[in-house]
Amino acid sequence: MAEKPHTKANFPIPPPFYKHFTKDNIAQLRQIRKEKTGSQATDHDEISTTEQSKDLDITTLPADLRYLVPPPPPADGKWRTFGAQHDLHAPDPSLEDAGIDVLYPSDPAVKLNPQPHLLAMARSLLTTFLALTGALSEDPTVYLDSVTDLKTIVTNMHDLINQYRPHQARETLILMLEERIEKLRGEIRAIGEAGEKMEGAFKQLRETGEAQAEALANGHELAKKNADKDAGNQEKQRQKAAWEALQAANLDDDEET
Repeated sequence: MAEKPHTKANFPIPPPFYKHFTKDNIAQLRQIRKEKTGSQATDHDEISTTEQSKDLDITTLPADLRYLVPPPPPADGKWRTFGAQHDLHAPDPSLEDAGIDVLYPSDPAVKLNPQPHLLAMARSLLTTFLALTGALSEDPTVYLDSVTDLKTIVTNMHDLINQYRPHQARETLILMLEERIEKLRGEIRAIGEAGEKMEGAFKQLRETGEAQAEALANGHELAKKNADKDAGNQEKQRQKAAWEALQAANLDDDEET
């Protein structure tokens, strides 16, 4: 039976200590820090903030919790990953330092508007690739020059795009701020329109209240006049009744006489 071919991993496997980053371990580390310092750290600050790790002695922690305490950043700004040395303070490498020909002008305006040069290099890239395919169809051994030209063009395009990133970030930030300002202006306009509507509603309520108060006052005045009129009529009726009673009494006296 033939052996199965061994497939190598495209990326290295994760370090074994990732298994220690569990919810129980994080909660235990949080409790230890709380008991020692009395701090109220959140879950995100627990394993991401180096300042909070200074108050802990890593040697006193259990083995499972020591990996949760991040190490201090390198003082000189240098570190190594996957065998490559990195330096935060080192200047960005240029194409000249790498021995690659620069295919675009060194004018600073090119960094602000790289589109024409990128289009020109894209055309050159396509032409060079077509030349490579033609050369391979005739003599496969003459591929090196075309491949080198392709690498040079692609590297120049990548470098020019990277130089455009800061300007692109600024323009994106400006666009976001303009959108935010326009949104705030729209909210202000909406608040102003709502205020005008409220003022119109208050004015209408005020006018309605004044009209109702005036009608109520007129009603009271009319009711008072009617009451006075009714009182006068009743007084006249009493006077009339009294007069009639007096006349009837006089007639009775005359008959008796």
